[in-house]
Amino acid sequence: MSLALSTRQVAFLRSRAHDLEARLQLGKAGSSEAFRAQLGQALARDELVKVRLGKHVEDDLDAVAAALGAVVVQRVGRVAALYRPAEPPRLELPDGA
Repeated sequence: MSLALSTRQVAFLRSRAHDLEARLQLGKAGSSEAFRAQLGQALARDELVKVRLGKHVEDDLDAVAAALGAVVVQRVGRVAALYRPAEPPRLELPDGA
């Protein structure tokens, strides 16, 4: 599943992610099945989740997000925000433009 967001929608999600605290941390062990399961649960519950990347992490967060049907909407330093709509969606995104 590929999630395509417009620039306007990404900007909206970035503004919503600004005040969030990082819920998960990806350490040097990489993205294990347990990490992916926790991230999947957090995305199902909250739709928009911040993840802190450890100093020596080599994993590709875009690949992890894609495997979960999510998308990385923001990266600032070692913190990233991921989005995946829930069923039914709780965040009402603006129309794509």
